Amino acid sequence: MEGILLKYLTKFTTLNEEEQQAIVKDVLIEEYKKGTMLLRQGDVPTKCFFVLKGCVRQYSIDEMGKEVTSNFYTEEQAIPNFNHHKQDKSSAYSLTCVEDCILVVGALDTQNDMYNKYS
Repeated sequence: MEGILLKYLTKFTTLNEEEQQAIVKDVLIEEYKKGTMLLRQGDVPTKCFFVLKGCVRQYSIDEMGKEVTSNFYTEEQAIPNFNHHKQDKSSAYSLTCVEDCILVVGALDTQNDMYNKYS
């Protein structure tokens, strides 16, 4: 799993090998099975994700009870959280793996620490 992230870092950054290895050691990479719900509409998100392998569906349930898909995230895409402007911080959408996935998982409360450490 780490190899996938290293390949991405080599392709899209100017970081040297030592810096890349340091980042890989500091991040959490997890596997999720197809059908795993990463975030439920109405919950407050505590994690952010980056797709190394697989596909994640973003959707919400409207007033009529219908599922409305708003996005699909695939390899090399970050899954953003746009709820910080809301008073209660709840998510307006759900995130579900539509196939087996390998994701970089970040804790939202430590995201700034990582950015400051490596920028």
